[in-house]
Amino acid sequence: MKKFIVFSAIALLCASVVFAAGITKKDLAGLKGSWSGTATGAGGASLVTTIEFMNDAEPLEATITITNVPMQMQTDYNVKATITGQSKNGKITSSGTIMFLGADPSNFFEITSIKDKKMSAWFYANGLRGTVSATKK
Repeated sequence: MKKFIVFSAIALLCASVVFAAGITKKDLAGLKGSWSGTATGAGGASLVTTIEFMNDAEPLEATITITNVPMQMQTDYNVKATITGQSKNGKITSSGTIMFLGADPSNFFEITSIKDKKMSAWFYANGLRGTVSATKK
């Protein structure tokens, strides 16, 4: 019985690794172009978001623009009404995400999934953490 339990646990672990592969190089082909959606930041504010990918190979180049940042967020996190970040260093991580580092190393943008022209991501900028949901235009 113990052998069966150990074998089952190993099989489940292997299966989870296969299904949790995340983003791969073949997913990059559909990334190039414009994406639009919303970012949800502190206090649940819904912010208009545009992401432009300039290429479809590593290192990825992208610009993210977040607009309509409420005044309270601007004050609390020392950001402007429009936040723009550019990066030329996007790489697929070992955990199957795509990570972009900002000019300030503490700022970053991480894409957690890309499926059917829909993207999920999150970012951290000047202490402001937010989630992003976008679709390809």
